[in-house]
Amino acid sequence: MSARVLSMRSFVALMGPARRHIHHQSDSSGIQLSETANSRYMDERRNTAHANEFVPIEVFNEQVERLNLKELNGGNLYLEKDQESGIATITISNPSSANAITGSMMVELSDMVAELEKWHKGKALILYGDPEGKHFCAGADLKTAQALSNPQAGVMMCLYMQNILSRLQRLPLISAAAVSGNAIGGGAEITTACDFRLMTPSSKIQFIHTKMGLSPGWGGGTRLVNLIGPQKALRLMAGAEVVNAEEAVRLNLVDDVIPGGDILKQATTWLDKYISEPVEVVQSIKTVVTAASQLPQDQALSKEKDVFGGLWRGPANNAALAKSLSKK
Repeated sequence: MSARVLSMRSFVALMGPARRHIHHQSDSSGIQLSETANSRYMDERRNTAHANEFVPIEVFNEQVERLNLKELNGGNLYLEKDQESGIATITISNPSSANAITGSMMVELSDMVAELEKWHKGKALILYGDPEGKHFCAGADLKTAQALSNPQAGVMMCLYMQNILSRLQRLPLISAAAVSGNAIGGGAEITTACDFRLMTPSSKIQFIHTKMGLSPGWGGGTRLVNLIGPQKALRLMAGAEVVNAEEAVRLNLVDDVIPGGDILKQATTWLDKYISEPVEVVQSIKTVVTAASQLPQDQALSKEKDVFGGLWRGPANNAALAKSLSKK
């Protein structure tokens, strides 16, 4: 059976106890691509590939995962890029299900992140929920979760979303999750992949996973610990605590509370002070911060040197020097 016509039912059956490989050509990084249901195998490949740089964003063939997730359709994501301001927005839209994420929406998010990775004029990204859905995101769509009944199919979805959100976190754009309504489960995990989190006064964040008999799987557990520390993260996840805006700020989970109403306008205004410099400067600062937070110190220092060298006596640096000298 061709991988291109593999049905969801066939895929789940194949991903049982036995591990199945479909080999393909190497990607541009020289890594041999293959399909596997063994997460340990994938982890080993991640740990050995490009040891002197960020973990590569493509270390396994996503073809089968994409095809089968696309079958679990419903809702949409919408990407808009303002070439003048350098601000992109992603709208999470599944109004009938509180803006929950379906399989097809996961694929859309992957494609949008790939597009933003190539956007050289970009400075910032704002993620927010469709106001018609009344929430930021209610996590994974229940029909999608029900369809992924085989544990290995769930692991594949987990790896797929970890890959997407890790790439989103590493974008050279400064990102913000603008939370209106609730960010629940996977929706709460998505917020942790952004550089900043903003909430309206009546919003709530909840890592509800334990109430569903689960733990976070999209990388949100690891990122939450990095954001607020292990004890506070354990409290929020083990207790599935509902966190309001005031408490979220106190925990350092959220950076600020913004007025309701036009949340996109409020988030854009909040971000303005961080993206006022030329695009190459903004992207460079984000790159330095990402390297410092995700690479060993020696590698981060090397990356910082490279980024600095790319800006030294460039257009922005020359303009700033000329302006300073003119004041003397």
